[in-house]
Amino acid sequence: MSTLQIRQARPEDAEQAIAVLRASITQLCEADHQNDAFTLSRWLRNKQTATFVTWLNNPSNYIIVATDGETICGVGLITSTGDLDLCYVAPGQQGLGVGYALLTALEAQAWQWGLPHIKLISTAKARTFYEKHGYRQDGSAVRGHGLLIDYYYIKYVSQND
Repeated sequence: MSTLQIRQARPEDAEQAIAVLRASITQLCEADHQNDAFTLSRWLRNKQTATFVTWLNNPSNYIIVATDGETICGVGLITSTGDLDLCYVAPGQQGLGVGYALLTALEAQAWQWGLPHIKLISTAKARTFYEKHGYRQDGSAVRGHGLLIDYYYIKYVSQND
């Protein structure tokens, strides 16, 4: 990795960003979906270029990409209500600081908005990453769609907490 940059996503990023999301889910989250067709179908169904543009047009969303040169290597999204909905890294980029850079930028946005906390649903694969960065489990794990188990996490970020 030569020059990692984090910036707000743009409509022209949609195709490459969606490719990162889909590759990350299919390749890096295999232990979670176990290549089950139904589970993958449900997880990937909204990971489409047109959907990404819709997410960008929603003023409640803050969407960022991590880039290495012209290549998108990570995608993150947080909502103005504090839901961290996306934090995905391209296959081959894990362990290089891309996920941490995305998470730090998303947390900074939550701080700027004055949110009291960030909530997210983690896969089993990503739990260690979030715990390493100060997130704690918030409730019991529950069955998600298909074979997925959803792990709810929270991190307090407000100046008042």
